[in-house]
Amino acid sequence: MQIIQLNVGGFDNNYSYLLVGENNEAILIDPTGAKEVIEQAIKDNNLKLVMQLLTHDHFDHTELVDYFKDKGIPLKSFEDLKKENTFEIAKIKVRTLFTPGHTKDGVCFKIENNLFTGDTLFVAGIGTIDYGGNEKELQESLAFLSTLDKEIILWPGHNYGGAKSTLGQALENSHIKPSEEMLEQIKKKVKEYEKPFQ
Repeated sequence: MQIIQLNVGGFDNNYSYLLVGENNEAILIDPTGAKEVIEQAIKDNNLKLVMQLLTHDHFDHTELVDYFKDKGIPLKSFEDLKKENTFEIAKIKVRTLFTPGHTKDGVCFKIENNLFTGDTLFVAGIGTIDYGGNEKELQESLAFLSTLDKEIILWPGHNYGGAKSTLGQALENSHIKPSEEMLEQIKKKVKEYEKPFQ
C-alpha cells in the first residue's frame, strides 16, 4: 500500500489521504479543502477512487464528500463502520478503532503499521472538545491508543506539530491543549469558514 498525504489547506492545515492498493484503486480519507489538490494527485498517480472514509463528521473533514459522491465514489459512513469495523478493499485491510472524545463519532483507521487519527491525536496535541466532544471519552480513547504498538506511524488530520510521527511520540505530546487565545481564534475561524456553505 502507498500513502499519499495531501496538504489541502481547508480550515486549518488539513490533511486528506489517498491510500493506494491493488490495480491503483484508492481510498480517500477525509475529503476536504482544495479539491484541485486531491484531483491532481489522483490524475498524477493514475488512480481510481473506490471509497471515501471519514475520521469524524466535523465540516472541515467532510466538505468534499458530496462532490466525490456525485462522481460515484461511495462513502462508508459511521453507521456502516459500526456494522463492519474491519473490511478489505483494493487489497487494503482496514480496521476501525472507535475513539470518541473530540466528537461522538470519532474513529481512527489502523492499516498495516499506520494509524490515521483525524483530530483525536495530532503530532503535538489533541483535538478540542468544544464542538460536540467529551473530555472523559477523549481521555479513555487516548488510554486505548496507548495500548497499541508505540512504533505505529501516526498520520493526523491537521499539521499541528508535524506531518507524521510515531504513535509513541504523539502520545507523549498529548498533554498539549490549545490555549484560550487559540480557542477564541478557532471560534472566529469556524464562523468565517462555514459562512459560504450556509
